[in-house]
Order: sequence, then C-alpha cells, then structure tokens
Amino acid sequence: MNETDKKRILERLENMRGEILAKIRPREQRYETEKPPEQPYVFLQQRMEKPGKIVEGIPEFLEWLWLVTVAVFRVIRFFWR
Repeated sequence: MNETDKKRILERLENMRGEILAKIRPREQRYETEKPPEQPYVFLQQRMEKPGKIVEGIPEFLEWLWLVTVAVFRVIRFFWR
C-alpha cells in the first residue's frame, strides 16, 4: 500500500467521521438548548390525581353499601319472624 492510498483512506475515514458527528451533534445541541418547561408533567399529575380521588371514595362507598345491605337484611329477617 503506497502513501497515496493511505492518504485517500484516511481522508475517507475523516469524512465518514464528520458525517457521523454531523448526524449526532444536532440532537445533542437541541437537548442542550431546549428550555425545560416551567411546570413539567402537569398534565400527567392531573391525570394521576383524578383516579386517586375516585379510589379514595371507593372504601367509603363500600362501607355505606355494606351498612345498607345489613340494614335491609335485618329488616327482612325482622318481618320474616
């Protein structure tokens, strides 16, 4: 392999390196220059809070349902005798 071949190969490798870096750098620069939102994940927090409020009410609802069911069966048992 003579010197001209070595030079040509090195130039081609440098060009390939430049092409690869050109594809990668814009992505990195975009991430560095983007300003983070002032209130991140607000939408996600709102979505998570709503099911939480519903889930909080379920045990109370089940307790009332149980009390009503017990009362109804006691009334039925009272009239059955």
